Amino acid sequence: MKKKINTLLFIILICSSFSSYAQQVIPASKFEIQGKPFENTPRYHRVDTLKYKSLPAAVKKLYTHATGMYVTFKSNTGKLSLRWKTVDAELGNNSTPIMSRGFDAYVKEANGWRFAGVARPDLKKAESNAIVVEDMANTEKEFLLYFPLYKELLDFEVIIDEKASFLATRQSFNKTVVVYGSSIVHGASASRPGLAYPAQLGRRLNANVINMGVSGNARMEPAVADMLGDIGTVDLFILDCVPNSSPEEVKERTFNFVARLRKSHPGVPILLIESITREISNYNLKWKSRLTEQNKNFRLQYEKLLQAGYKDLYYLPTDHLIGDDSEGTVDGTHPTDVGFERMLKIIGAKVGAILHD
Repeated sequence: MKKKINTLLFIILICSSFSSYAQQVIPASKFEIQGKPFENTPRYHRVDTLKYKSLPAAVKKLYTHATGMYVTFKSNTGKLSLRWKTVDAELGNNSTPIMSRGFDAYVKEANGWRFAGVARPDLKKAESNAIVVEDMANTEKEFLLYFPLYKELLDFEVIIDEKASFLATRQSFNKTVVVYGSSIVHGASASRPGLAYPAQLGRRLNANVINMGVSGNARMEPAVADMLGDIGTVDLFILDCVPNSSPEEVKERTFNFVARLRKSHPGVPILLIESITREISNYNLKWKSRLTEQNKNFRLQYEKLLQAGYKDLYYLPTDHLIGDDSEGTVDGTHPTDVGFERMLKIIGAKVGAILHD
């Protein structure tokens, strides 16, 4: 009998020891998903592709990616972890696993959001479990978690200390900016989600920046213009779609695309950004000719729009966007974090001036 009692006490002691390390799991349903262009889309899709049936198939698939979405919450936890699942574990050949399938976290400070840590995805399985940051002071902090950029996210859970406080929050912004564009807008090749230039732009200007990048498929189709036109209140549209459009498509589609946006959002400023100088064109004459024709045609269409009486149009040339030292990209096309920082210096100043006006 005494032996049984001692065994029972030992089990109780072991259990109480484990309980000090117990955690509470916060399901996705407890958060308010932010950075979405539309409400009531399936899962963490940016667009309800069943509603917009005329979108090209590749565009539909890319809009299932959770690109640009995030959650914010307050907690005094000393440790922050994540469990999540993406549609698969595949990775691109010019991106980091963290950018493509992982998360990164920021904490709000008096002077803005400060990087706190990343959730590294499992390289073989679609399900991942990772510590984001630990050994923090048990003071209340407001966290921001950016979702994976290049994957369809199926579900996620936030894990905090067992007795930690938790309060889901929603950020308040005065301005909403919609960025439509290529893989560069989508986030390639930032090292992590929060360094994609739309995310950086949002933090820098305290604006609700909605990422509508579609890697390799930003070609200004009428159906895309109509879908973007259905987004509610918008203070600025940014069109950074030249890299994916052939010189002929730029010539044939730019005017109509802008006209359709203007019809749905009269008076809303539209910023047209030329393609960055592809460093691959330093010696590749075919790419150099394509880039020159793309940007030349884009400028001509912008001038045509002005001549036709369209107002509130702005333009950014390719000059200096990723610097002039040929060190701003990972593969001659997609910016590194350094390249994105250089882009932000110019684009951020332009966007800030437009929103101020």
